[in-house]
Amino acid sequence: MVDSFPLKLALGNQFCNRTEEKAFLIHNIAQCRHTVLIAPRRYGKSSLVFNVVAELNTAVASIDLFLAHDDLAVTKRILVGISQAVSHLMPANQKLLAKLQKLFGKFRVSLGINGFSIDASIETSGLDPVDQIFSALQGVDALAKEQDKPIIVFIDEFQDITEAKSAKSIQGAIRHIAQSTKHITFIFSGSNRRLLLELFDDKSKPLYMLCDMLHVERMSSESYYPHLQALAKAKWNQELSPLVFEKIMTLTELHPYYVNMLCHEVWKNKHLPTMEAIFAAWQKCYEAQEDRLITELDKLTAKQKDILKALAVQPTIEPTGHSFVRVSQMPASSISQTIRALLDKDMVYRIKKIDEAVPALEKNQIRVLDPLLAYALKKYA
Repeated sequence: MVDSFPLKLALGNQFCNRTEEKAFLIHNIAQCRHTVLIAPRRYGKSSLVFNVVAELNTAVASIDLFLAHDDLAVTKRILVGISQAVSHLMPANQKLLAKLQKLFGKFRVSLGINGFSIDASIETSGLDPVDQIFSALQGVDALAKEQDKPIIVFIDEFQDITEAKSAKSIQGAIRHIAQSTKHITFIFSGSNRRLLLELFDDKSKPLYMLCDMLHVERMSSESYYPHLQALAKAKWNQELSPLVFEKIMTLTELHPYYVNMLCHEVWKNKHLPTMEAIFAAWQKCYEAQEDRLITELDKLTAKQKDILKALAVQPTIEPTGHSFVRVSQMPASSISQTIRALLDKDMVYRIKKIDEAVPALEKNQIRVLDPLLAYALKKYA
């Protein structure tokens, strides 16, 4: 049975809307313009990229640098990703090994059950990681040019590269290829927005001004409505009532991850869900996630926890105004400093658009980013 509400990658019919973002990426790929996806964790950045890849049927080097904190790990992850792209472009054929070996002359190219594999040879292992990465990217660019087909290099958790010893030089190698290629489009993303933006906005960094920025926001209730109603009719032969639909939007605050989490629980009901069923499902979500939420809170300072609790109880447009100062019981100067820290940690966010289905979300209001965490903080305030 297909999970209509996955908490990991949402592909095919699982994927909801993102029409504008998809059009943006498709245009950039056609123009070979590189992109940085900017969004908090669990907003569906990877799902967006892989749905575009599927729609275009394009070869992709998918590289996840999560916890790749040294040169060797970064190099290995990039080589694995490039191997994926090569295997998509070239049929798994023993006769093509010689051609690929020529293109990737400094590496050992082999053919296995999962396609081609590009690894450091005895020759390459003596090269420093920067040279290896540069040579591998040159090879895949040459292959794409020869085949006259585009390749997407999607690097997730890119901010983790900063821990590697040769981080700056590796970024320099990527920039060199990115500026000269006509066949590779780079897409970067990561879960730490502040660190990620520093890599592309700081004049002293190699990737400064290399990419377009695509800010992936929460979707509107209008985007969710046809998707959820179609799934409701498939499940119960009826649409959700307007009140039930709005309750789902209100509890999740339009957060993509939590819309899926709550709906996954709601769709377990044998009958069309009532308001009571929605509340019960939300409580189950909280119980399943309680330990994780506590762990996230434990990483914060006492002041940050206090401000987070205050924002859960009273989201505010004016955090240094009299009303919020009274609720938080903290000086205005401390509030400003603490909120900046919470914004950097992606623990709070500022509302950019209003939504009719969730009138509590006011433009420019600062709220707890995680709606389930906000629910827990209000519950025990």
